[in-house]
Amino acid sequence: MHLENDTIINVAQLMKEDVGAHRKYTVDLDWFTLDEDLAAKDVHADVRLTRVTRGILAGGHVTGTAIVECVRCLEMYEQPFTADFDQEYGPTIDVRSGLLVAQPRPDEEIGTIDESHELDLAEPMRQVAILELPIKLICREDCPGVSDLAATDDEVGDRRLGVLSSLLAGDEDTTEG
Repeated sequence: MHLENDTIINVAQLMKEDVGAHRKYTVDLDWFTLDEDLAAKDVHADVRLTRVTRGILAGGHVTGTAIVECVRCLEMYEQPFTADFDQEYGPTIDVRSGLLVAQPRPDEEIGTIDESHELDLAEPMRQVAILELPIKLICREDCPGVSDLAATDDEVGDRRLGVLSSLLAGDEDTTEG
């Protein structure tokens, strides 16, 4: 099954099946928000949902291109990423009886299958995408950085500190004599 610009999957039918039953999905997203000021484009994921005792196990492989800022030159550039993810999801409501299901302990990292029997793949995809980005985002190894700006800043700094410089120069003359 194919999802276009959506990460939400209805798993009601899969929840009614025996443990071990599975479904395969592909997810294609034109744009995907990774963080407040971080987005990715052309995101693709191959996902396998497997019925497990407590709910659904989603496992998959995600690729895409994050739009990031180079720490050297401060220009935006495209940083590709690829990662595998696994996330367990538990139901909030039993699909057969409609009764509430006991929720996992807060320390367990289990996603939620909501009251409409839908799960959202966005969070595990987002987390692994961010983790796969380099810590130091550099557009290319030979990036010169902001060297042109540094020269300009030095000149401005010298002009503003000219009075102090002359005072220091004057102090040197008085200490020598």
